[in-house]
Formats: sequence, C-alpha cells, structure tokens
Amino acid sequence: MNLMPEKFHYFAIIRPSRSNFITNPSEDDTKIMRDHFQYLKKLLEDKHLYLAGPTLIETIPFGVLIFETKSEEEARELLNNDPSVKAGIQNIEDLRPIRISLSRC
Repeated sequence: MNLMPEKFHYFAIIRPSRSNFITNPSEDDTKIMRDHFQYLKKLLEDKHLYLAGPTLIETIPFGVLIFETKSEEEARELLNNDPSVKAGIQNIEDLRPIRISLSRC
C-alpha cells in the first residue's frame, strides 16, 4: 500500500516588475497578461493548477498560485514558462511546498 501522494501542492507568488503595472499597463503588458490568463486556464484544464488569482490592493499587487504537480521542479518549470514571467513583466517571488489540509473543493 502506497501512502505517498502521487501529486504535491506548491504555493507561489508572482509580482509585477513595475510598481505602476496595474494602474498604467502598456499595450504589450495587456497582451502578455491575456496570454498569461490563457496559459493558467490550460494548466487548470490539465490539472496542474489548483487555483490562481490576483490580490486586490493596487498599490501592492501580486498573484497567488497553487500548483498540483509531481515535483517542485515541475512547478518551477510551469512558473518559468508563464508568458508574463518569460516576458519579464512578472517575477517569481516565492515557491514552496504546502499541504492542503482543508478545502471546499
């Protein structure tokens, strides 16, 4: 009997590289963020993403993501392949393993 989970959860924070990113996005930023959203939707469909969303305080914006992957390396690869991270308009601030003890899902 295998008691080890097949997938693990990883909590990540990504933060815009510019302080006025939310209040003054460029046309390129807007396009890249649409690509970012589509990328996350695909990860959700593929069951690699557990949840994602931005915080709502414009003066200190960041996004929260929880990945469901087989390894931290896989979670980091998914983060590094995010269009907003690849374009340099968002930076990975934190990535750490977590245990989801309670969930409504």
